[in-house]
Amino acid sequence: MRDHELESGVPDETIRVLIVDDEPEVAEVLDEMVTAFGHQTAVAHNGVQAIRAVRDFAPHVVLLDIRMPGIDGHTVLDHLRGSPQPPTVIIVSGNHQEDEARQLLQRGAFDYVMKPVDFGYLKQAIAAAAAAAPPET
Repeated sequence: MRDHELESGVPDETIRVLIVDDEPEVAEVLDEMVTAFGHQTAVAHNGVQAIRAVRDFAPHVVLLDIRMPGIDGHTVLDHLRGSPQPPTVIIVSGNHQEDEARQLLQRGAFDYVMKPVDFGYLKQAIAAAAAAAPPET
């Protein structure tokens, strides 16, 4: 295995990351950073767009905001966990409630990253999440 490949066999540059955040400014900053990490990205601004993007973009990793109007992050997480090839989900939230973070992790989120985001940590979390993603069929 080459050094730039993850254990899952997904080369770094082919990691597809879906960014889901209802705040356009936050989504744009995350998109710029994740692109700078060398990953392919797509952006969704609400739960409906997120569910559609998972189907169309087939991300390895989803960066998911929780507080969104309409279909919130909790509902999106539940939907993704029930899909045939669920992406690995990293919650990215400004909500600092430990109980909610613990609950989301117990329900299948891979990691919980607080806003403002530590981009060094996020880069490592995406790599670890992609390595944990089920192999593509």
